[in-house]
Amino acid sequence: MSIDLNTLKSLGLTEPQAAARKRNELGQEDFLKLMVTQLTSQNPLKPQDGAEFVNQLAQFSTVTGIQQLQSSFADFAASAGKEQALMAANLVGRSALIASDKAILAANGKIEGELNVPAQADQVYVRIMDKNGNSIRTLEFGPQTEGPLSFEWDGKLDDELHFADPGLYKLKAEAVLGGRTTALETQIVAPVESVTMSGSKGMEVQFGGLGRYTLSDIRAVL
Repeated sequence: MSIDLNTLKSLGLTEPQAAARKRNELGQEDFLKLMVTQLTSQNPLKPQDGAEFVNQLAQFSTVTGIQQLQSSFADFAASAGKEQALMAANLVGRSALIASDKAILAANGKIEGELNVPAQADQVYVRIMDKNGNSIRTLEFGPQTEGPLSFEWDGKLDDELHFADPGLYKLKAEAVLGGRTTALETQIVAPVESVTMSGSKGMEVQFGGLGRYTLSDIRAVL
């Protein structure tokens, strides 16, 4: 059994001679040359099974298709990254709702945020703690239905007479669900200062006084 390589070329089954490849890569033409050599050198008394030949071609076609698909996905990812960067740049100067257990209390300002109550709750509360981990204010919201719950802290301490100093504070939210206390994610309103590209984490957003967060930490743009 003999196959003319020119015939295969006329059918578009080989790659152009000018296609650049690394020396350690096996291209279509190399593969077909090896296969033709295999067929012409086979024992005429024990020729290669036709089904096996077709299977080898199918396997090579599959590998080639995967390589082309990987290349397409790489191009798509690069394009998506550029669009993501442009969208993130538009956040600068605006405020966003981010998943964070920290918040900044500005002078004569307040901390605003939101919780997501997963089910009917007997009690929901948010504790405000100073840099030493001491609880200085507890916001109680009583029974709540499932859904979002907005909150704010004006800086007043538990005695309702004094105010906390401006600075960074930690928040801890919990809900009593069916008699069990469950931790809730705190989402804080914060201003976007800048957007940067990080090699390992991708796009990162710098929030005033809170540090950098990824785009996945943003729950809403306000």
